[in-house]
Amino acid sequence: MKRKRLGTLALLLAATMGLTACGGGGSTPSTTASDNGGATAETTAAAAADNGGSGDTGTSEGGKVLKLDISDTPETLNPHTTAANYELLLDMTATLYRKVYDPETASMQFIPSVADGEPVPADDTLMKWTIKVQDGYTFADGTPIDANTFDYSMKMLNDPKLANRNVDASDLLNGESYLAGECEWSEVGFKAVDANTIEVEFMEGREPASIRDMMELFAFVGTGAVHEATYEACMSADRTSCTYGSNLDSFVASGLYQPTELIQGQYLALDRRTDGKELLGDVYTPDRVEYYAVTDANTKVQMFEKGELSAVIANQPAYDGYSGARYVYTADNMGLYLNSVSPEAEVLKDVNFRYALFWGLDRENVVKAVFPTSMPSAYMYLPISTIADPADPVSSVLQYHDTPEAKAIRMDGHEVDQISYNPDLAKEYFDKAYEANGNQKITITVKYADSNDTNRNWAEALQSHYQTLFGEDRLELTLQAVPAAIMYEEISREKMNYDICVSCGWYNVVDKPWNNTNWVYSGPYTYNTQYCTIADESARQEWDEIFYSLATGDKKHDDQAKLEGTARLEEILYNDCSFVPAYSRGYRWFFSQEITPLMETGDWDLQFCLMQATFN
Repeated sequence: MKRKRLGTLALLLAATMGLTACGGGGSTPSTTASDNGGATAETTAAAAADNGGSGDTGTSEGGKVLKLDISDTPETLNPHTTAANYELLLDMTATLYRKVYDPETASMQFIPSVADGEPVPADDTLMKWTIKVQDGYTFADGTPIDANTFDYSMKMLNDPKLANRNVDASDLLNGESYLAGECEWSEVGFKAVDANTIEVEFMEGREPASIRDMMELFAFVGTGAVHEATYEACMSADRTSCTYGSNLDSFVASGLYQPTELIQGQYLALDRRTDGKELLGDVYTPDRVEYYAVTDANTKVQMFEKGELSAVIANQPAYDGYSGARYVYTADNMGLYLNSVSPEAEVLKDVNFRYALFWGLDRENVVKAVFPTSMPSAYMYLPISTIADPADPVSSVLQYHDTPEAKAIRMDGHEVDQISYNPDLAKEYFDKAYEANGNQKITITVKYADSNDTNRNWAEALQSHYQTLFGEDRLELTLQAVPAAIMYEEISREKMNYDICVSCGWYNVVDKPWNNTNWVYSGPYTYNTQYCTIADESARQEWDEIFYSLATGDKKHDDQAKLEGTARLEEILYNDCSFVPAYSRGYRWFFSQEITPLMETGDWDLQFCLMQATFN
């Protein structure tokens, strides 16, 4: 199904978005290259350092008010067509399950929302499921929400005439046929048996791998409840388009919050509903949420200082030394791509040289000098990676790198950790590669994206560091700036026109680290636009065998096998070493004195769960 599933489409999406955009530095997506300080930095630094916010953010006459910035207001409130603001839309749209932060386990969990308990599989094949629906929840106008509501909503979401963006039936029994207009909705594996019961049936091979994955499927905003009467009133005469959610008058809230004010491109306000049974009312704390559309980083900090925002990202260098910050790290691994099949730089075919670059990178000092808000990391899978606990896969997750399986990984016999800087070991490997190169000076071209000064600084820092470590008389790295858009083509598998590239990274699935198609070489998950290569044919074959056994094969429902498989996949990457991980991008947050976030370190998907923050 769409976006979160482990079936075909999600893995296709992982492949297409699985490599982080070139030019990724330490700035937020909405921060421009010029937002590295600026006139407001000195005037606002003290406020940020104090977890500032001197105005009336938080508890006010209107109750507990959370004020946040967004890049833009949603183009539509229709969960079937929205292309962004998923979490925001979920605050006003009821789903069967919901993703929340659990402070007891310090992890992200899926819990029943409108659903009455966990989904129940019919048998151990996990192809058929029953979901019970609670009584008592309503839309903002009093219309009851029941199993029939979700049946209608799913039918409209996947209606072949509407061709909605967030279609979510491709894994269901006969789902693809319905999307193609070849069968009726009554033939699809999603139906309301009665007002309190939904039955779901999947195609063989497309079923979820666990109860947790099943809840995740129906926590997606696209599967949320829409108001049937309003939806029908917004339908075009030929039923090929629907204006549901295009403005406040064409939307009826089904979640805990109702949108009450909207100025497109500027402002959106949500007020907590008090008209009936509160949906997850014991989880979410604000009485009102105000979103301000702001893109300039310095403007955001100014607003925070004035009390106009409850939280702010301040990545500018002016805030590097201030305490009280908390960090969110992105789900991408940034580092160095090494073309181990390069016809121009034969030395890159020598794994000893690649090992030398890995162990020779002083991540703590070199990374922090260029990206002070990022997290140095030598892990092939993110330091924040989690994996289902085989002993309790529904409600418990493990920090992947704390598991015995991950700790047992060895790179050419050597233990690895998050930093893995060993200059003596690096020099040993370099000496072997240098001798194999005929004791001749090694000269390699290093490409980097020219999209901002930070990328150039990063390339220059690496150049200086490696040449100093190994000796300028023995190693010369020549830098070459390349337009970011062209970089994609240059380092694709189809072209492989690079020796070393230092401005790109690859995307991780944080809670399913094994679910990574970047190194898949055969079968339906192979794409020539992926930027990495595994030099050894046997390693490529082993990677594919493990990946497919976990994704679609006999280990799909085996959580212990997924843990063991993840560790082996990571070990393959280490021992091939055609990618040298360096850091995960980080964003530095400060919070007003009126709120306390539950999380010490933010999850990129959940941010800091500010909707669950404590109001002081």
